[in-house]
Amino acid sequence: GDNEPLTFEDLPTKPPLVGRPRITDEIQQAIALLVGWDETTRRILRCSPSGILYIGSPRVKAIINFQADGDGDDYQGNDIKTSEVLIKAKTDNEGDIWVNVGVAAAVDTGYPLDAGEWVNFSINNLHTLHLHFTKDDDWVNIIYSI
Repeated sequence: GDNEPLTFEDLPTKPPLVGRPRITDEIQQAIALLVGWDETTRRILRCSPSGILYIGSPRVKAIINFQADGDGDDYQGNDIKTSEVLIKAKTDNEGDIWVNVGVAAAVDTGYPLDAGEWVNFSINNLHTLHLHFTKDDDWVNIIYSI
């Protein structure tokens, strides 16, 4: 309420909105029916011309390749907004990579990836991703989307 500004970075408008337009309570209620909420931000729902909602993976933002620098090396993602992340251990790794979200990963703390295995999570920020490498020189591929 209170005519608070309401913005959507991914909503194309013509002409483009300038500043932060004021939205009435009625329009806010209508918009609430047209957007999804991921507990962090509003996301516009998209559909086909016939009205069918798209269900699929979001676009890939970037790929990070990380190599352990010693046995017991740890990795924590940078402060980057995400919607999903896929973590894949390289096929020639010699040790396990432990994956955790929100708290540090360690041996027997998180989800273990053997060589060639992968896991996919929905997370809102790459900073919540924690990895623990049991062997030096093992690699992981991190593919994240927005």
